[in-house]
Amino acid sequence: MDIGAFKAKEIVLQCPNDQEIFCSSQLRSLAPHKFTYGFDVIEYIGKELFVHCRNEREIRKALGSRNIFVSQREIGYLRKKFVVYLALAHAESRENLVQLMEKRGGYILHVDGTCEGDSPHLFYGMDGISELVLDNIKIPSEKKELLIPFFQRVRNHYGNPVALVHDM
Repeated sequence: MDIGAFKAKEIVLQCPNDQEIFCSSQLRSLAPHKFTYGFDVIEYIGKELFVHCRNEREIRKALGSRNIFVSQREIGYLRKKFVVYLALAHAESRENLVQLMEKRGGYILHVDGTCEGDSPHLFYGMDGISELVLDNIKIPSEKKELLIPFFQRVRNHYGNPVALVHDM
């Protein structure tokens, strides 16, 4: 996004001897494979939606002012991509999180759920020391049978907490 919209033309070379293909790793690092928009645009959309509570129309206008033109429908699609990439990055970082919490002597599990009206509950567990979200789940209600698998998953990934903080 720093340079705005641009078109790139990649020249892919193939070795005549062993058929190995050579392409630009720098260009490939800017966007997901066979994708129009870069990781920076996906991240911007995710932050605007989930951190700054902006809607798709506002985001489209803000991107347009940066010479990046994205339809509202595509913003909705990129929002979903953001959530998937965030979940994957979180899963890939799990071992580092475990090591960080072990260095600090464990973790304090804070759990809570949020919902609006009849919408599903977003239930999450956060380390109270580092304030990092460890896991979350979307559930229809905070019934025991729905929460048990969540707590088991947190324990399997991070071990037993030093303490538990909740409002139930």
